Amino acid sequence: MLLYVWHLAGLALAALALLAVTLPAAAQAPAGSPPAASAPAAEAPAPEAAASSALKHRPLRPPLPPLYGGPPPSVPEVFTGHPGAQPFTVVPRKPELPLYPCVMCHDLQKVNLKVRQLKASVPPDGPPHAAVQKHGDGQMWCLDCHKPKPRDQLRTLNGQDVDFDDSSRLCAQCHSARHRDWAFGGHGKRVEGWTGERQIYACVHCHDPHDPRILPRAASKPPPVRAGLLPMQAVKHKSLLPWQKSKEGHPGGQEAPR
Repeated sequence: MLLYVWHLAGLALAALALLAVTLPAAAQAPAGSPPAASAPAAEAPAPEAAASSALKHRPLRPPLPPLYGGPPPSVPEVFTGHPGAQPFTVVPRKPELPLYPCVMCHDLQKVNLKVRQLKASVPPDGPPHAAVQKHGDGQMWCLDCHKPKPRDQLRTLNGQDVDFDDSSRLCAQCHSARHRDWAFGGHGKRVEGWTGERQIYACVHCHDPHDPRILPRAASKPPPVRAGLLPMQAVKHKSLLPWQKSKEGHPGGQEAPR
């Protein structure tokens, strides 16, 4: 009840204050005077002004500089190696290619650029090249990697000449992550030991470029036991939880000292 009375008293005081403000203004205005004309409405701003006066987006940070400080996108970047990789040399491949140089046969033939199914002949020692390309699930063609003329060169996708001894550059076009591992030593093979000059084998030393998938094979047999030694017998240990102890009193998860 008290709250209701207090609310009514507040409304009455507000009405009295409003009358005290409006009555003196009405007394000052002369009788019979025309009402004051209302002020003209402000014109709406032009669309251009409204757009300029609108809040502009402020970026949270300045634009990032181009990675590696490279050339603009309009200029093709030439691959020069992976930053941070230790210098190395690649074992040459051309001395191991029995049909190199290719011009021994291909200079006698006219270049045919048409994508087609090859018909490999069968000479006495077998066909010189595979008739079916298994690399890329049949989506690749011979002249994607081989330069039409001269045939003793390879080519990149943008038409740069590549020597047969530098064929790993072609592999890097599609297999960039694996090529990076190869350059850093995590993939592939190295000649001799891990010290001294770093010389590694090319990709095609292990992978046939026309059929690069390596089929699974059986593991090699274990080395023979030297005379006078018995083969090691497998010992089965009872697995214990970390809070359990073995009969010898050793905590679980730890191996007993020998």
